[in-house]
Amino acid sequence: MITPIEIKVDLDGDVADALTRLGCTDRAAIDRRIWFAEPRPAGPDPAPTLLSSRIAIRLRSGENDDITVKLRPCLQSQLVGRWRTPFTNDALRYRIEEDWNSDRRALSASAVSQRPAGSLHDATMLGADVTTVLDTSQRQFLVSCTPPGVAVDRLTAMGPISSTKWTQVRVGDLKVDAERWRIAGLDLLELSLRVTPEHSESHAELRNRAIDRQRRFETAVRRHGLHIGSGETKTQQVLAVLRARSIGR
Repeated sequence: MITPIEIKVDLDGDVADALTRLGCTDRAAIDRRIWFAEPRPAGPDPAPTLLSSRIAIRLRSGENDDITVKLRPCLQSQLVGRWRTPFTNDALRYRIEEDWNSDRRALSASAVSQRPAGSLHDATMLGADVTTVLDTSQRQFLVSCTPPGVAVDRLTAMGPISSTKWTQVRVGDLKVDAERWRIAGLDLLELSLRVTPEHSESHAELRNRAIDRQRRFETAVRRHGLHIGSGETKTQQVLAVLRARSIGR
């Protein structure tokens, strides 16, 4: 199986200035709120329990709602049964792809359930158990593909994170997506693009094309006068803040 490759660039520095340089300030944007599900902290350790087990459960609300269960990084051998290949049905959109960020490369698998706008509101309230809104197939995905011993129950929603996304942003000769996350003093900006397999293309040919695209992408970002970060991903940074805030309640 040849999977798409998503190439990401995290930016350091002044986000407002970066958005101006990228020409986003006068463009239409998609505004959403995001929560991540984690067990309630039982002690002083702020490490996100699910994320440290390579699982992320994300709730997103906007014009439409959705809930995503993602394994990242994961091994191809973890994906068993019907989870070996991507599929879409009335209840679920399941995808497998590679995530590239600088020199970090990982396989990810995600099961996304679309919901009507506002339908996930109750699950984001303090004290609610997020697992009650998981789709049956998402539960099966977790049971089938996660390592034994990871407790995915009695989860609480942490957030909301304010998300603003711009699509088709011109960076050099490329068109990319830009997404800004803001919460509790954090202001993060990530750029991304996807490289999808072409007809009859081999895995090696796709990777070589993605390597070239990543090089062009990063070069174009620097030519805009922007600095590429090399630290933790935006999800890791946000969850560390949310976890610490939850412990401090």
